[in-house]
Amino acid sequence: MEHRRIILSGPSGTGKSFMAAKLAEYLLSQRGQPVTEHNVASFNVDHNSSKDLRQYLSGLAEQCGSEDADAELPTVVILDNLHHVGSLGDIFNGFLNCKYHRCPYVIGTMNQGVSSSPNLELHHNFRWVLCTNHTEPVKGFLGRFLRRKLIETEIHKNVRSNDLIKVVDWIPKTWQHLNGFLEAHSSSDVTIGPRLLLSCPMDVEGSRVWFTDLWNYSLVPYLLEAVREGLQLYGKRAAWEDPSKWARDTFPWSPAPLQPDGQALLQLRPEDVGYDGYSAAKEGAAAQQVSQSDAEGDPLMNMLLRLQEAANYSSTQSCDSDSTSHHDDQLDSSLESAL
Repeated sequence: MEHRRIILSGPSGTGKSFMAAKLAEYLLSQRGQPVTEHNVASFNVDHNSSKDLRQYLSGLAEQCGSEDADAELPTVVILDNLHHVGSLGDIFNGFLNCKYHRCPYVIGTMNQGVSSSPNLELHHNFRWVLCTNHTEPVKGFLGRFLRRKLIETEIHKNVRSNDLIKVVDWIPKTWQHLNGFLEAHSSSDVTIGPRLLLSCPMDVEGSRVWFTDLWNYSLVPYLLEAVREGLQLYGKRAAWEDPSKWARDTFPWSPAPLQPDGQALLQLRPEDVGYDGYSAAKEGAAAQQVSQSDAEGDPLMNMLLRLQEAANYSSTQSCDSDSTSHHDDQLDSSLESAL
């Protein structure tokens, strides 16, 4: 409330638009005003609306300078998806001449920070609020939301399910594991927000079907694309570890996910994202292991090979007693060496 202008910045799906709406409701409640379209003006920014947004903000600045502006100005202005704007500084230049104490509260949202953020803070008195998946309040939001949803279901049905409790505890852990995978092979900018997992059904079988479909048709395609782009930008920065293995090992539902009903969790293979060198390294390690095994050999096999070698050698020699004696000495030496 003190700064009047904030921008909520973070990856998609972290609840920035929801938080902006709740902040607007709070600001109106503090002033005793109802939530109406007049009191809260919302502007959804896209690639083609920069000019319209600039004109809208310039018009607000002019209204702030007039004497009868109080009756026409909204109390809060929400600007969604500001990352679509090429230059935020140019968009907000009209606010330079705006009377600060009469200007509406401005709440903006964007998917990631931009280079113009210091300029906005310095010249337009904006405050930047980071909404990242690895820090609060976003980090613990999914767990809090699902637990509250579970409690409401238990109260409504008057039934407590230990299996469902396991599911509710497992979903946030899986979300964090996937984001760790994305950060390892790309960056925090492409991590998954909690929004995608909020719709988990509050029944055991329904939640299993829901998660399997979500994994196979939404999560895996996104993970593959994000990691593929991350490898192109940053190269290989971590060893490959298929997150589906962790999901299968900790799967909270019974039976296990690998079953013959077509509901198995899809795997994320390194060759699907161009993880160069993985297959070659794996084959090289296997070849090295085989070569080492051959070099060390089995004592019995070595003995048989030496016996065969000695037999082949003796066949080319004369059959006198001296040769026979020499052949026996070779066999004894071979046996001792093998054993």
